Amino acid sequence: MLEITEGKIDRPVKVCLYGVEGIGKSTFASKFPNPLFLDLEHGTSQLNVKRISNIATWEQLFIVLDELAKDNSICDTVVIDTIDMAERYCINALLEKYNKKGIEDFGYGAGYTYLVEEFSNLMGKLNNLIANGLNVVLLAHATMKRISKPDDLGEYDHWELKLNTKTTNKVSPLVKEWTDLLLFANFKTTVITTDGNKKKATGGTRVMYTTHTPFADAKNRYGLSEMLPFDYKEIANIVPKNTVFYESDIKRTQKKKQKERQSITKLKKLMNKDGITVEQVQKAVAEQGYYKSEEPIENYSDEFINNILIGSWDGVKNYIKFN
Repeated sequence: MLEITEGKIDRPVKVCLYGVEGIGKSTFASKFPNPLFLDLEHGTSQLNVKRISNIATWEQLFIVLDELAKDNSICDTVVIDTIDMAERYCINALLEKYNKKGIEDFGYGAGYTYLVEEFSNLMGKLNNLIANGLNVVLLAHATMKRISKPDDLGEYDHWELKLNTKTTNKVSPLVKEWTDLLLFANFKTTVITTDGNKKKATGGTRVMYTTHTPFADAKNRYGLSEMLPFDYKEIANIVPKNTVFYESDIKRTQKKKQKERQSITKLKKLMNKDGITVEQVQKAVAEQGYYKSEEPIENYSDEFINNILIGSWDGVKNYIKFN
C-alpha cells in the first residue's frame, strides 16, 4: 500500500561546520538546543556544556553513538568535535585490524578504499541519531588547497574540510553529501586604500558561507543567504528545539522497517535449507571484514544481505563449509 505524504516535513538537522582556527566553531555549536559534545579533541574545557571526553577509539565512538540512538532524553543535539579526529580513529582501527603501520602500507590505494567503507558506517550511526529525533553537528578543521583551472579563473585558493582527499575514494564527499547544512566560517577582511594610495587590510568580521563559492565548499537546503554573520541566531529558525514532533515519524519508520526486513527472512530460509547456523554466518562475515562477529544479522543492511549474502549464497555456503 502506498504511503503518500505532502508538504514540508520537519526533522532534525544534519550540520557540518568547518572553519579557520580560532573562529569559534565549538562556541557556535554550543548554541544548538541542549547539546552533548563528544569531545574527541578535548577542546571544550572553557565551555559550559555537557560533554563526553573519554572517547579514544573508533569502537568507543560507536558504542556512545549506539547508546544515544536508543535514548533521546540525554540531549537534543549531538556534537562531534571534531570529525577529522574521528577519521583518525577510523584509520587507527584499520591499521590495528590489518596489522599495518600506515594507511599507505596497504598498497595500490586499498587502504583508502577500506577507509571510505569503514567511515560510511559512521554515517549510518549518525542517521540513527537523526531517526531518534536528535540534531547532529559535525565540527571540522579547514585546510586550504591550491586549485588550477584552465579557464579565466586560473589558480586560486580553496578552503575545504580537513579530511582525506588522497585518492578518488574520498571521505570528504561522504560528509558533504550527508549534510543538510555545510557551513564555512572565516574572518572577512576588507582592503581599503589610504591617502597615500597604500592598501591596508581592516575589519576581520566573522562570517559564514552557506553556498558553494570558488574559495570554499558550502551548501544549504533551506534557502539561506550566501553569506551570513557567524551567529547562531542566523540559523536558529531552521533548527528543531525538541524531538516531540518527530516521534510519530519515528514510529512510522520503525513500522516500515519491520515490513521491509524481507531480506532477513529470505536469508534464514537459505540457511535452514542448507543447515547453516547464524553463528557460522556471523563468523564468515567477520572473517571477510564486513561486520564484527558479535554483530546480530538483524543489524546487517538490506543491501549487504541481498547483494553479498543472498546474491552469492553458493559461495558463502562453500566458504562456511570448507573453512
